This record gives sequence, C-alpha cells and structure tokens, in this order.
Amino acid sequence: MLIILLYNINYMINIKEITARYNLPPKKLLGQNFLVNPEIAAKTAALSLNGLNGGSCGVIEVGPGFGALTAELCKIYKKVAAIEIDTDFKRYYNAELCFDNLKIIFADFLKTDLKKLFEQEFCGIDNVTLCANLPYYITTPATLKIIRESFSAVTLLVQKEAADKLYAVPGSSVYCETSVLVNYFGSAKKMFDVPPSNFYPQPKVNSSLVRIVPQRICAPENEEAFFKIITAAFNWRRKTLANAVSSGLGLDKQKISEIIKKITGNKNIRG
Repeated sequence: MLIILLYNINYMINIKEITARYNLPPKKLLGQNFLVNPEIAAKTAALSLNGLNGGSCGVIEVGPGFGALTAELCKIYKKVAAIEIDTDFKRYYNAELCFDNLKIIFADFLKTDLKKLFEQEFCGIDNVTLCANLPYYITTPATLKIIRESFSAVTLLVQKEAADKLYAVPGSSVYCETSVLVNYFGSAKKMFDVPPSNFYPQPKVNSSLVRIVPQRICAPENEEAFFKIITAAFNWRRKTLANAVSSGLGLDKQKISEIIKKITGNKNIRG
C-alpha cells in the first residue's frame, strides 16, 4: 500500500525504483518535478486546511504525480479529487493509490470546468480547498484560473521566482499583473521555501509554498473593464498609464489622462 512512503531514513522516496517498475520517466514537456519528501508533503497538506476541519472538507489536487502529497491529503480530508494530465500514471495509481476517499481524474487542469467538478465531486461539502505542486510553465494561467473560483483556501507549491510575484507589493521589481489579480481576489502569503533536493528530478531553483485566502476588499462596477485596464497597464509598462490604457483599450487618450489626473493628481504617471 503506497510504497512511495516507505523509503529509508533519509526521508526521500525511492523514486528511481518506482519509475523503472512502472516505466514512468519524468516528462520535460509536462514540466514534471515530483515532490518526493513525505515530510514536506505532510506539512503542505496540513497547512492547506487553513484552520478548517478536514473531516468535513474536500480538496482538489492538481498534478498528484507519484502521490506523496495525495496520500497526506487523503489522511485529513473527507474527499480528494486529484487531476492528472499524464495518463501513463493509470497503472501506477490503480496499484498504489488505494484510498476510498480519492477520485483520480485524468484531464488537463487548464481545460477543466471547475464549477462542474464542484457539483459532481463535492455535492453537500461546504468547504473545498485546492492544493497543488504546479509546473512552472502553467503557474500563471493555473493561478489566474484558480483564484476566480470559490475555494475556501488555495495552497500552491511553485518555483520561488513565480511565488515572489504572487505576494509582491506595489513598487517592488516583481510586481506584475498576476500580483494585482491575486491581491484583488485574496491575500497571499509565503509559508516556507522548499529546496530542489525535495523533488525528482531536482529543479535548478528553489520552490516556495504559498497560501492564498480568498477575500474581496473592493468590487468595481465593471469587473471585466477592470481586468482589461490591469492587462493594458502591465503590457506597456514603459508608457504612461494614459498611453497604455488608451492603446490597450482603444480609448481616447485625452479623456483617460483627465481621469488619471483626477484620481492621482499626475496625468503622466506610469503603469
């Protein structure tokens, strides 16, 4: 039963034996760097609850891989739905991930209808969280998809470079469109850093665990227009905000300049 948690005193999963047994070499195309330290997995699972009672909660996991995190989530949550894009893992999951409260869904997370998933897998469960070890190449689109949904809490293990943007503050060098949107939908906080040695294969950079707790501080009358302005401002950061917004949205620059001056006192402010 779940042999990946029975490795030696060095606490690392005997991943090479497993990849050979099930013919599951890491796929660079999918950005696969599997979490293989059960201690980090257990700590991540516990933090994902954010004070909730796991016995009455559900969780969606993105990219279960070899199941180190999945196993820990199954121990503390009422229901776990794990979304995996790599169908080569079917034989492994059938043999090793035997939990009554686990549903493995083979799908592309970015194309998954989360509202439909909520209805199908978490009917009668009030609080659903999300916990994921995200590949770098989908970190931004996945995060922007996740924060728009009704999760009670979101816990993401991502490369540190991407993590820094999630909780960046205005004026910092890494503050970007994603920073604004994450802070619009919730409050992001770094929990701890995770060195490359905790993954297989080892990435070249550190990772960080970030928790996002949903909370709306403000709500613009036209949310769609708000998103378009944010995108325009960061797409043309070297331009003045008036130029960026007028170019990005096709609006009259003079009118935009007047609005910006009225709000900030400086019509030449940059995005």
